[in-house]
Amino acid sequence: MNDLNNSKPYENHLLNNVITNNANINDENLSAGRRNLRRWLGKPFRVVITDGRVLVGFFNCTDKDSNIVLSMCAEYLEEGEESPRILGNVMIPGKHIVSVSVDLPPEEVYTVKPVKA
Repeated sequence: MNDLNNSKPYENHLLNNVITNNANINDENLSAGRRNLRRWLGKPFRVVITDGRVLVGFFNCTDKDSNIVLSMCAEYLEEGEESPRILGNVMIPGKHIVSVSVDLPPEEVYTVKPVKA
């Protein structure tokens, strides 16, 4: 999100006018997972759902139930299909999500370290 303290523009120019409702949020105060979610805002997401459809759009938000909201979303009925159906804004219920991938440059990829039992 662009807030009052962060003027770095997003790759998706439509998101450059977004201002958070709390300009005092500081990345150092957030957990690693939440920092990662903030980096994902406005990035292209690819979500595969249980019926086999593939939804591609820009990540807007998620919640504790793993629901995901995408903007400017397109639906592909089959993997590699040429002509998508344009959906616009969509909310994908977490219970129907099979996999999620995000398009990030290599230097922004967040790696999870395995937890030792």
